[in-house]
Amino acid sequence: MELSSWRRLSDRGPDLVLCLDFPGGRASAGFPDLAASSPVDASFLHVARIGAGPLDEVVARWADEALARGGAVRAVLGYCAGASLATCVADAVAERQPAPRVLLFDAARTGAGSLAGEFSGIVHASAEHLTEREREDAQTLADTLVEEHPDDLPLVADALAARYDDLMRSVATRLSLDDYFRGELVKGFRTYMDYLLLAAAGRFELKAGEPEFVHSRDHPLPVDGDVHLTVFDVEHGELLRDEQVRAHVTAHLRGVRA
Repeated sequence: MELSSWRRLSDRGPDLVLCLDFPGGRASAGFPDLAASSPVDASFLHVARIGAGPLDEVVARWADEALARGGAVRAVLGYCAGASLATCVADAVAERQPAPRVLLFDAARTGAGSLAGEFSGIVHASAEHLTEREREDAQTLADTLVEEHPDDLPLVADALAARYDDLMRSVATRLSLDDYFRGELVKGFRTYMDYLLLAAAGRFELKAGEPEFVHSRDHPLPVDGDVHLTVFDVEHGELLRDEQVRAHVTAHLRGVRA
């Protein structure tokens, strides 16, 4: 069966491990690193397309395609903002098969501050091609949006995407980049904002059972109260590449609860 919403990270059997993280990839270790080193007899799938629609519709589409392959979903893994989506996917899967294990890696709650922070980080990455005034105005916009509209995430995302478009037009002019390349940059940023908006509508609880939080050192929990938490003495960017983390995940996927 051809995959549309998922991309295959490994092919080691009919059982599935579903991975929720931004499909655009990341500089730090990600699920492709974990899948490449995993000896588990299951196939890892990584969400590949966000698609349009509210959270329930997107999750249903993801779950439908995964389950249509016929194998059992053994586990659902979520990383950073994707942790709040992993629980939703696991609940959808559990309506049609035994509940999968759920592991949330460095789970993070999405809010106006995180949208603005991601925008600021991306602007900083382009700093050498922007004027000081452009950088300052972009940061002022981000700070103002968080202060004045902390609960209106769609408004924050739209305003940040519009400013990013303006900034990339300036960069494209200075570097003589064609409009297609600029458009792809803007499209990628808008897709990332949409992903974060989707994650903001998610949750960290399961309808039945509890997820396990697997965190790097000093990474804060996004929830209060007692949770099943395992912390590894590793930097955030190396969490999904760490050998002890791989062994921990392998034990869970083979049915041995730590």
